[in-house]
Amino acid sequence: MPNAPVVSVDEYLNSSYRPDMEFVDGVLVERGEATIAHGLLQTVLIPCFRRYEKTLRFRSLPNVRTQIVERARYRIPDFLLCPLPLPGGKVVTSVPWAVIEILSPDDKTSEQLGRFRDYKRIGVRHVVVLDPEQLVAFRFDNGSLLETQFNSLDLPTGPLPFDSTALFQQLVEELNEGRAE
Repeated sequence: MPNAPVVSVDEYLNSSYRPDMEFVDGVLVERGEATIAHGLLQTVLIPCFRRYEKTLRFRSLPNVRTQIVERARYRIPDFLLCPLPLPGGKVVTSVPWAVIEILSPDDKTSEQLGRFRDYKRIGVRHVVVLDPEQLVAFRFDNGSLLETQFNSLDLPTGPLPFDSTALFQQLVEELNEGRAE
């Protein structure tokens, strides 16, 4: 196994990588490769959140570097629900209300659990995990992944409708669109 690239935090924060990488204690960490189902689920989530952003005073941000430990650890969640006002700069430095991660087939469980623990450590209220291949939703709570059918997410400004069953149904429709019957 090749050694992971070691870079300074300043180099990381002032560089772009394709695909973008996380920064964990000086080491660049690759993220799982997105699949078609992963990408489609992200496009399904955007309007789901967008319609509630003004009334519940948050912004949904896909794939934004997020500070876990200043100058030491930065993650890139698939989706963040961040309270307003948003922080200035290129990196989310405030604590998101929710993080939504979409699993990719090559994601390693131990690496994913490390991400989820990081989010909880900084006070993220909801860590949601969506599996677009198996059409299953989980919440990360007390160090465990618990299969869950979500109806809403309780934000500090009120409940956010979040129907995981309907989201997966819409994903299946999107995946099947244009296929021969």
